[in-house]
Amino acid sequence: MSSQTNIVSDQDLVRKLKAADNDVLELIYQRYAQKLYHAAYNLLRNKEVCEDLIHDLFVDLWLKRETYNINVLKPYLYAAIKSRVLMHLRSSKSIIDISSMEFTDNGRTPEHLYALKEVSQISNHEISNLPHKCREIYKLSRLEQRSHKEIAILKGISTKTVESQITIALKRLRPALKDYMTLIL
Repeated sequence: MSSQTNIVSDQDLVRKLKAADNDVLELIYQRYAQKLYHAAYNLLRNKEVCEDLIHDLFVDLWLKRETYNINVLKPYLYAAIKSRVLMHLRSSKSIIDISSMEFTDNGRTPEHLYALKEVSQISNHEISNLPHKCREIYKLSRLEQRSHKEIAILKGISTKTVESQITIALKRLRPALKDYMTLIL
């Protein structure tokens, strides 16, 4: 990260963005892309999709800079990536990793925290109702964050079987959690 990235304030970045300064997008990207990627990845656990969402966010930021009313850059960018994640979830029927939810946002209301607790309880209940093999593989993947290959070696099964078992788990979890997706994000 360049020293200029750390010196320029977010207010200056917004002002330069509105003025179509050619270097400002790179500065914003250097400052926020990795953090935004991690926020998206904590929810989706899909590298390629997260990279695409970040790319699209920055392209739109530049192309629509004159129409966006950005007052504070950081909250705007985080809200924008959350919105993109939600749109992706709706369009692709993906599911987020509930275990990572506590790390995504510090400004929750008591109602939000209660709802997250409820989602966690529902998620845990649904996971406990999965068939034994499916539950073990899902936990290794989502809770211990092991790769499909690691799980296959550990369990003595093929990576296709691991993928199949995770797909089964997600298909069972998705309906139970669909009403909470907007609230979580």
